[in-house]
Amino acid sequence: MHKSPLPIALVLVTFLCAASAPAQRPKARVSPAPLSAEQLAVYRVVLHGWMEGDVPTINLADKTIQLETEGPISDEGCAKGLEMEPASPSIVHRFRAEDLAHLGSDKIVLVDEDRQSKEVAENDPERGIGRGKSIDDAVRNGFNHGLVTLSEIQFDKAHNHAIVAYGFRCGGLCGNGGTWILEKQDGVWVRKSRCQEWIS
Repeated sequence: MHKSPLPIALVLVTFLCAASAPAQRPKARVSPAPLSAEQLAVYRVVLHGWMEGDVPTINLADKTIQLETEGPISDEGCAKGLEMEPASPSIVHRFRAEDLAHLGSDKIVLVDEDRQSKEVAENDPERGIGRGKSIDDAVRNGFNHGLVTLSEIQFDKAHNHAIVAYGFRCGGLCGNGGTWILEKQDGVWVRKSRCQEWIS
C-alpha cells in the first residue's frame, strides 16, 4: 500500500518553521530591589541635559526596559574589548519617587509607559499639523507629551564601564535614541562614546 507523502511534508514544514522562528524572550520580571546609587548615577549622566530649556517635563517611564545583549551590543559591538558581567535579560527595575532627587532634574515625572504611549499617539506632531496647528506648535506639543525610556545597565566586571540604551518617542516620525558607553573617571561616571543611534 502506497502512503501519501503529505503527512511527512507537513511534519517537515512544521519543524522547519519552528526551527527558523525567532526565540521568544521571556517576559521581564520587575525586581523588588531598589536601584543602587551606582545605577542612579549612571542614569543621571544619561539624562543630564535631556531636553532642558523649554520642555516643562521629562516623562520618564517608571520601569526600565531590557537591554539588548545580542547584535550591536555584543562583543562585536558596544562591549568590544570589555569583560562584561553576565546579563539578566529577564529582569527590569522600577524607578521610585525617592529616586528622582538623584536623577538631576526637577522636570522628571515618572509615567506608566503604556499610558504615556497613548498620550504620544494622541499628540503626534503629524496629527497636530493635520488639525491645523503650526509645525512649531505641533512639534513642541509632541515633545511635551513625549516618552523617555531607559534600559537596564550592563556593567563590566570591574565596574569601570557601563552600557545603557535610551529612547525618546514623541510620535511615529518623532523620536531618537541610542546606546551609550559610560566610563568611570576618578570615581565619576562620564559619557565615553555612543555605539548605536537611531532617529525617526
